[in-house]
Amino acid sequence: MRIRPAALALLAASLPLSAPAQDISGMAGALKVSSTNERTFVAAVSYTQPVGSYNAVSLSYINEGHPEDHHRDGMAGQFWLRTKKVEQGLMLGAGAGRYFFFDTARTDDGLHNFDNDHGWGSIVSLQARWQFDNRWYAQAQINRIRPSGKDNTTHLLIGAGYRYDGVPGAKLHLQNWAHDDTLTLSTGHTIVNSLRSESARPFTLEYRRAAGKYVDWTVTALDEGDADLAHRRGVATQLWLIRSLNEKVEFGMGGGPYLAWDARDTQGHGTRLTGLLSATARYHVDRRWVAQVAWNRVITDYHRDADVILVGVGRKF
Repeated sequence: MRIRPAALALLAASLPLSAPAQDISGMAGALKVSSTNERTFVAAVSYTQPVGSYNAVSLSYINEGHPEDHHRDGMAGQFWLRTKKVEQGLMLGAGAGRYFFFDTARTDDGLHNFDNDHGWGSIVSLQARWQFDNRWYAQAQINRIRPSGKDNTTHLLIGAGYRYDGVPGAKLHLQNWAHDDTLTLSTGHTIVNSLRSESARPFTLEYRRAAGKYVDWTVTALDEGDADLAHRRGVATQLWLIRSLNEKVEFGMGGGPYLAWDARDTQGHGTRLTGLLSATARYHVDRRWVAQVAWNRVITDYHRDADVILVGVGRKF
């Protein structure tokens, strides 16, 4: 098990907590594998926070498509140097940072002919953004990723984003942020990170408690569902960094240990300590009810990584 991706996510998100501005963008485009010239799609979602007039930090999820015998994605934390922020017009930037990748790779001697490889690499980027006068912006970006022991890739992406200027970012601007204990019931879709992407129906029960203006703590009971390669159940605890986008919506990244029992563990260990890396968006309907969407990556040491995508309803008390 590796906890380092969660640490990267928390560090990248926590650096600019005192800054009021923030933005979220989505991009898609084309990817080229350097060693083979193979081409496939690429998609990314990024959270960016300015630090002063010329710098920013970002946290991105990047899906590197499906080159032959590989399904790779990962999390990137970057520091940016940019031209001066403008209310409307062109802004240019260059970024560099670290990339933690998850690669489902075909192999002749691995379990079920695939391995879930994890590792670190570097990422450098060039970016051009056109800011409109209504907080929306268009964006083009080039990424170069050099992962340790894996093929280098180049990405060309275009997309759009929204800038949340003037939002304080503290947890829903509550005067007493501690009054946000929530019990949330969720279901959705589990996808095993194999070359066949076996799926199942998960169910979770999450207890969430506000531990600070920007920090939540959760304990979650998970049943990932009965897929062909895995049927895990267990309990996870996570620390989260939370940012409010407005008075109703908040976004957060979390990570922590996940103690699970796998009924289909082919190595016979049964109970294993794994890792859980997550992102969530929460919409506070009123003072009592909240709707929640979450993506969770289960990180294992026995080639049974999985994505657990959840939609749920919570009751605050």
